[in-house]
Amino acid sequence: MQLVEKEENMKKNDVLLKPVEKDSLYLKISDAVYSYIKMNNLQPDDKLPSERDMAAMLQTSRNSVREGLRILEDRGLIYVKTGSGVFVKDPYGEHSAISVRLTECTTEELQELQTILDHQAVLNAISRGTREEKEKLVSIASELMEKYSKNIYSHTLDYSFHTELYEMGRNKAVHQVIQGIRDRRFVQRENADGENDSVWLATIPQHFQLAEAIFNSNSAAALAAVDEILEHGFSLIDHSRQK
Repeated sequence: MQLVEKEENMKKNDVLLKPVEKDSLYLKISDAVYSYIKMNNLQPDDKLPSERDMAAMLQTSRNSVREGLRILEDRGLIYVKTGSGVFVKDPYGEHSAISVRLTECTTEELQELQTILDHQAVLNAISRGTREEKEKLVSIASELMEKYSKNIYSHTLDYSFHTELYEMGRNKAVHQVIQGIRDRRFVQRENADGENDSVWLATIPQHFQLAEAIFNSNSAAALAAVDEILEHGFSLIDHSRQK
């Protein structure tokens, strides 16, 4: 009798508990570690804290940390040495041969430079990228869209998207300078506001439009999409400076 009453009460309740998606937790952990790397200006081969220490800092389990690190490893951001720990990986596959001093540039100058370079990177990707690479870019954009539909944003997936885009252009100089600018702007944004995921989440449809335009060799649509993405990033910096 009591069991029947419980079942009837459950049926009357419209709101039920929803299962927590593990991949969302792992993405949040990977994003937290990614932010740690950027905010501490860690360089290739710098060692990250141990899994135990990261689990304590993030207040989660070591297994969850391990899964989050696996995402970063799959994206080429870190590497693991058995018995030694976890280390930052050189995103260019070799230690950067170009060192560009950007610290004395104004924000406006960096924005102008990034726009020029991102336009060139997009045009290079259209003309130099293989069909397989363009399909991979669309695949990453689709993954971003799948998370977007669940109101989830990931710095790690976003990083993967832009890295794939720049690598398609086959110009390491453009890639490295853009990455330097993006890294500096990342620190500026995080220092300024801390929580900007909702702003970047709004750019995910433009990421998908950009990937499709590159796949279809539509230069005008691709440049329009990247301009919208850049405008969101620039607006964050402008907003923080007005505070």
